[in-house]
Amino acid sequence: MVSRPSAPVACPAPRSRELPRLSVSAHSALSERLGNALPLFLTVFLISFIFWGPFRAPLAFAVLSTAFFVYWLLRSYSVAIACAIGLRRIAGWKRTDWRARYAAHVARTGQPDRWEWPRHLVIIPNYRESEAGLARTIDSLAAQSVARQLVVVLAMEEREPGAREKAARLVARYPGVFADIFATFHPAGLPGETPGKGSNEAWAAREAYLRLIERGGDDLLRYTVTSCDADAVFHPSHFAALTYLFLTAKKPYRTFWQPTIFNSNNIWEAPAPLRIPDGLSGINRTSNLLIPGSVRFPTSCYSLSWQMLHEVDYWDEEVIPEDWHLYLKCAYSLGDDVNVAPLFLPLGNDCVLADGYWKTLKAHYAQSVRHAWGASDIPYAWRAAMHPRSPLSWRRRLLLAGAVTKVHVLWAAQWYIVTLGVVLPSRFAAQFGAPLPGWWARRYEVPGTTWHLEHFLDPSRWFRIGPEGVFAPTMWLNLPGILVALCLFPLFAMIIFELRTRGPRPAYVSRWVYLTSLLMWPLMAVITFFFASLPALNAQWKLASGKGLVYRVAEKGSRALAARAPAPAEADPAEAVAVAGGN
Repeated sequence: MVSRPSAPVACPAPRSRELPRLSVSAHSALSERLGNALPLFLTVFLISFIFWGPFRAPLAFAVLSTAFFVYWLLRSYSVAIACAIGLRRIAGWKRTDWRARYAAHVARTGQPDRWEWPRHLVIIPNYRESEAGLARTIDSLAAQSVARQLVVVLAMEEREPGAREKAARLVARYPGVFADIFATFHPAGLPGETPGKGSNEAWAAREAYLRLIERGGDDLLRYTVTSCDADAVFHPSHFAALTYLFLTAKKPYRTFWQPTIFNSNNIWEAPAPLRIPDGLSGINRTSNLLIPGSVRFPTSCYSLSWQMLHEVDYWDEEVIPEDWHLYLKCAYSLGDDVNVAPLFLPLGNDCVLADGYWKTLKAHYAQSVRHAWGASDIPYAWRAAMHPRSPLSWRRRLLLAGAVTKVHVLWAAQWYIVTLGVVLPSRFAAQFGAPLPGWWARRYEVPGTTWHLEHFLDPSRWFRIGPEGVFAPTMWLNLPGILVALCLFPLFAMIIFELRTRGPRPAYVSRWVYLTSLLMWPLMAVITFFFASLPALNAQWKLASGKGLVYRVAEKGSRALAARAPAPAEADPAEAVAVAGGN
C-alpha cells in the first residue's frame, strides 16, 4: 500500500547514554563564515604557493613539492595495484554462493543458523525520476536471491506532480516479491530543512520506523538500511552478501558497508570527454577500499544497521552531501568502533546524460559542483573533532578531519600542483633567478621524447633533432619531473582497468565512438581541469561567499530506458530546486 502523508515526526533514539550534540552550524554567524571560507583559503594558498614559493621560501617549496610528488608517485602505484586486487576480488565475490558460505560459517563456529532473520530496508529517494528508471532499480532488487528479506521504500517528494500515482503503479508491479514495499511522501518547506537527498531519506526512514517498528512491532536490530540512488542497479548477489556480512561482522551495529560503484549503466552514451572522469571515479572508489592506511568513507549507495542510524537520529536534514556527513556524525558521536567495510560487488550508476552534447557537459559540471559541496564537511569535521564529549579517540578525530580536508583541498588544487608545479618553478629558476636549491633545479637526461612547440614558428628548426629543433629524442627532467614521469606507468594500467570495468561495447556504439574514447586520454589534463578542479573551486567559492547551493536534479538515462517508457514531463523551473535520488 502507499502511505498517507503525516505530520513531521521525531523518533526517540534508543540511546544507552547521552550522545554529544554535534551542531551542523557554528555557534555564531562569524564563526560559520570563517569556517566556510577555510576550504577556499587552503586551496588558494596551495595554488599560489607554486608562484611565490620559489622566490619567498625556496627551500620550503623544494622540500614540500618533492614530498608531494613522492606522495603522488606512491599514490598512483597504490591505486593501480589496489584496483587490480579489487577487480579480482569482485570476480571472486560474483562467484560466491553466500548461503553456502554462511552455512560453512555456522558449522565452523557452532552458532545458530539465522540466515532468514535479517531484513534490509532499501530507501530510494527520488524526485521527477522516470518511472522506467525507478523500475529498473526495483527490478535489480527483485532479482536478489534474498528479495523476500527486502523492504523497499520509495521516498517520494510531495511537491512532485503525479508522485502518488507513479508510486502506486510501481508498488503494484511487485506483489509478493518483497517483505514489503511502500512509498513515503516528503512534505516541502519543513522548517530547518535544505532540499536534498538527506532530508528526503531522513523523512522516509522515520516514516518506515513508525510503520515497521512502532506499529508493526518488528525488531529494529534485525535491519540494515541501504541508501539507494534512483539510478542504482545492484548485482543479483548484493543483498545475499550483505546478509552474510551483517551476520558475521564483529561489530555489525557500528559498520557501514560500501559496494564498488561504477558509472557503467550508460557510460557508452556519455560524451567522450566525460567517460574519463566517470570511468576513473569507479577505479578510485574501488582502490580506496583496499589501499593500506586509506581513510574509507561511504559514498552514494551504502548500507548500515538501522540501530546505528536510529541512535544518531538519522541524516541531518540541513546538509546536502549526506553520505560522508552521516559517517562523520556516527564516528564522532559513537566512537572508534564505527568503520567502513568493503562489499566487493559492482553497483552500476548512470552518467549524466541530457538531451544534447553541450547540455550534457553543462549538467555534468553542475553535478561536479554539487559533489564538491562536500567541502562544507571540513569545518563540521573540525568542530566535531574539538567537541569535548566526543567518544572518538584524538587520533581518529584528527585523522577523519584531516582526511576530509585533504580530499577536498587537493580535489581543487592538485591539478595545478601536478600540471604546473614542476614546469613553472623550473622556469622561474632558469629565467627569473628563483633561488631554488641545486638538487631541486638540476636536470637529468632520461629516455623519452620532448617536443619544443615554440620552435614551430621557425621553419629552419623543423628538421633539427635536439634542443634546438622541434623534436628531441631525450628528456631533461629535474627530480620532481622524474617522479611525475614515473606516474605514467600506473596511468596506463588504470586506462586498461577502466576499459575493462566499462564492459563490452554495445552494438549501437560504433567503432569510431570507441576510438574517440581512447583519443580523449591525451586531453586528460584539459578534461580534469574543467570537470574536476574548476567545479571544486566553484563550490568552495560559493561556500565561502555564503551563496549556498541549490540541489538540482542531474539528468540521466539511456537508450534502453527511453525505449521502456516515455520521458517524464518537463520540470517547472520553480520546482528545479527539489530533491533527487541520483548521485
